[in-house]
Amino acid sequence: MSEDALLTALRRTRLGELPERCGADAAPGLAIEDEWRDWSSQPTTPDQLAIERYLAGHDLSEKRILHVGVGNSSLARRFAGRAKEIVGLTVAPEEFALAERLAIANYRVVLHNKHLGADAGVRGPFDFIVDNNPTTFACCLTHFAAMLGSYAAMLAPDGQILTERRGLAWVHDETCDPRWSFDFTDWAAAGAPLGLRAWRRGGVYVLARRRPALPAPSFWLGLARQRIAAALAPLAAGAD
Repeated sequence: MSEDALLTALRRTRLGELPERCGADAAPGLAIEDEWRDWSSQPTTPDQLAIERYLAGHDLSEKRILHVGVGNSSLARRFAGRAKEIVGLTVAPEEFALAERLAIANYRVVLHNKHLGADAGVRGPFDFIVDNNPTTFACCLTHFAAMLGSYAAMLAPDGQILTERRGLAWVHDETCDPRWSFDFTDWAAAGAPLGLRAWRRGGVYVLARRRPALPAPSFWLGLARQRIAAALAPLAAGAD
């Protein structure tokens, strides 16, 4: 599907209320302070950890992973030994430099703005495309469509596009349009024009062309433990 056709289709969904064009064709989505773009020295966020736990429950041998927004490269450090290849995208030179210093054999990172769509240096298909924060830095529906269309074009037939409910819903401050805080229904609406259906896997939201393979039982056991701990936390605090 062309970007124009996808944009037209998205305008007809619940997402049509989002601004259509931002006018920032040279550097879309980069109007936010650098501190929100460079996570090279920051700890891995809870939403990213949730996606990594989901990935850990899959057989990654012979799988290719595209990680959008590589941050501190925790995903590559964790899974490079299990996956065939991990390719990262970032707009932060600091994150790129960290990935280069790690010198992981089957891990490479490309400096590229995802809102410009496909990059000549990155080729699919990918079995997993990970973007824990696909909407916060979106500037308009046009550039969001360029991003999502490029993901779909690089996705393997049985591939999965992964995000997480907290990262999907997060907007950093009052300068960001609150409508970019997406819920599951918004995510499903975004994928539908591309023939992608949405599934919940705990807090991980999956877009895929067909029902995605389930993770191993260890993922569900860990998820149950997290929920029990969260439910018991207020009781423990009250006992102090």
